[in-house]
Amino acid sequence: MAILELRHGALRATLAPGLGGALLSLRFGDIDLLRPAPAGSTDVLQAACFPLVPFANRIAEGRFTWGGRTGDLPLSREDQRHPLHGEGWCGVWTIDATDESSAMLAFSPQTSAWPWRYRAAQHVHLSPGGLSLTLSVTNLDDAPGPFGLGFHPYFPDSATARMTTGVSGLWETSDDLLPTHEVQAPAWANRPVRSGAPLDHCHTGWSREAAIDLGPGKPMLRLSASKSLRWLHVYAPPSEAYFCVEPVSHAPNALNMAAPENNGVWSLGPNQTAVAWMRLDLA
Repeated sequence: MAILELRHGALRATLAPGLGGALLSLRFGDIDLLRPAPAGSTDVLQAACFPLVPFANRIAEGRFTWGGRTGDLPLSREDQRHPLHGEGWCGVWTIDATDESSAMLAFSPQTSAWPWRYRAAQHVHLSPGGLSLTLSVTNLDDAPGPFGLGFHPYFPDSATARMTTGVSGLWETSDDLLPTHEVQAPAWANRPVRSGAPLDHCHTGWSREAAIDLGPGKPMLRLSASKSLRWLHVYAPPSEAYFCVEPVSHAPNALNMAAPENNGVWSLGPNQTAVAWMRLDLA
């Protein structure tokens, strides 16, 4: 598996285009800013971060209808009841361009269960302050189609990490992690990320900025995202050493909600492109 190494000053990143276009690591000096993938791992869920395209999170049973077309998506993994995270993370990305501190990747699936043809691009760039990821999707079909984007970073040190961010609500979920109803969100004001109960919720009304403190002696990070990423999914399994803070463009299963576009689904016409970005800086 080909691995790209990017660097800028003390920042180092490794990237695996053939493994879902995923970041394998992000380090500042000898400090991991994202959870590093185990050496030799070919499981993208062990990566440091991967792109979400052409949708984010789950679609109930993989079925939906849009503009007279019906989606019937296969499972992403056998241990999951619903398809999740799109297709890009399961595919092979190609390298369009690269230099010492950046890379441009492309994903143009030749076979896809998504009912609309599309092309995705991801730009990974290291700068003096941190990492920026820019993701785009273009509808290559002859009819308008629904699309969404997002990022799935894994952070280390869940036992000590605390987060501050602005949100207004969150979606409570069923046992199989589909949204059921929206409630007021507890405040994220220097709040511990990991608690005794599992946390796997999509937050609404996100301010698109979050301060992440990894704990004593560890860096303070600032996560920011484009206006197009209005939802924040936080995943913190109580028995794991990692947690995920995922900027996404729409709610889980939004395609099957009464008003998909009000819940973040984009309708892209032929040759239209949607763009989203996420940035992670040392605060």
